Amino acid sequence: MLIDFSVQNFSSFNSTQELSLIPSTTTQELCDLENVLEVNKFGINGVLQSAAIFGSNGSGKTNFVDSLKVLKSLVLDSLDSISESSIQHVIPFLLKKEQFDTPSEFEVSFIAEDNLYRYGISIVEGEIEEEWLYWNKTARETMLFHRTKQSVNYNQRSFSEAKLFVKKDGDSWSIEKTKTHVPFLSVLSQFDGERSSVVTNWFQRLNIISGIREAGFKRFTTNLFDKNPDFKVWALEILKSLRIEDVSIVEYEEDSSSFPAPKKAIEDKELSDVFSKLKGYLDKNKVTKKRLEIIKKTIDGGVFSLPLSLESEGTRKLIYLLGPLYDVIKNNEILVIDEFDNKFHTLLSKFIIELYNKHNFGESQLILTCHDTNLLTNELFRRDQIWFVDKNENHESEIFSLVEYKEHYTRKEKSYSRDYLLGKYGAIPLFSSVSELGELLNG
Repeated sequence: MLIDFSVQNFSSFNSTQELSLIPSTTTQELCDLENVLEVNKFGINGVLQSAAIFGSNGSGKTNFVDSLKVLKSLVLDSLDSISESSIQHVIPFLLKKEQFDTPSEFEVSFIAEDNLYRYGISIVEGEIEEEWLYWNKTARETMLFHRTKQSVNYNQRSFSEAKLFVKKDGDSWSIEKTKTHVPFLSVLSQFDGERSSVVTNWFQRLNIISGIREAGFKRFTTNLFDKNPDFKVWALEILKSLRIEDVSIVEYEEDSSSFPAPKKAIEDKELSDVFSKLKGYLDKNKVTKKRLEIIKKTIDGGVFSLPLSLESEGTRKLIYLLGPLYDVIKNNEILVIDEFDNKFHTLLSKFIIELYNKHNFGESQLILTCHDTNLLTNELFRRDQIWFVDKNENHESEIFSLVEYKEHYTRKEKSYSRDYLLGKYGAIPLFSSVSELGELLNG
């Protein structure tokens, strides 16, 4: 379970900004939603199971999601290549003279295997400046390791897995077998370090997808329909509301004629032979793919099948999104969806959020970025689940919670969208009215 995440000096974020999933303790909360999972350990009473982040175009919502994605990539992908590709994605806030006046820093706290962990990493000009891992078994936090460049201090009792990867250097320890751009945590996990593996396993259960492009989860959901009968039963119960009776998997061969042909004749004989052989290979060895088809009933009781591609983009996205939702609910994982409401009608967005709230009885969590102000209602979210991203006068993105607006503690209205559109929370579109936009367009 994610407890909180903070980022500093990355993309449009300059000063430290934090998203916390610790519930508000205000006694004036009027929302009856049961979106809190009880913990009662480590000084934490409970954890929110979902959150929604709102903001105008260009405010920094996607950058916030990207910061979490970059941290995940640093931990999991740094050892996959001899290049420094993962750390090269750490882009500091560029709108200042000294871009590394503070390090680019990421820190996450989470509960895994019944312990509370806090992991962070600090980066300056493509090299790791600091890296740290702490944990709580009870209420007191204990250091497992703290790295400063290539020096490290580690807990010899609770983190003995570091022993083979350090050497004594005077009064301190220095790191061995770890490059300056590679997390120490990742190296230890590769060698099955007990605590480090818990952390990397948590990152593997952190799923981040884009609501604009379903290509990233289309195949996943198609395979679930094909291989997992329990998922299919679960999904069809939901799809009845769209008058979809069944879903079938159709295998088809990809047409090799789609193989790109050169625009003009290739003069180099060897290169021309390569193209010919590859084309011949594809002709003989057809690539088999799978697609979804939906089955509907006619008025007279008959049935007909349609390729899913003939349905609306919103319907297709909903069906493909069912796979990730089911997966995180069943496996107690975390799902972050950027641009969640893209292609969705308001009612469809509400339907999916309510669906998640209805089926989530475990430890899964859902974090969304949204534009649709109709979702700003306490029928879907508590105040402490609603967050805003906005840019200040220095073009720096800042993230803040609706809980900070105390005038809403005792408000009885179900929706916060009116005040949001009036600019009372910030994070609104650049143009406050259609007339203002029209004046600019018409000179």
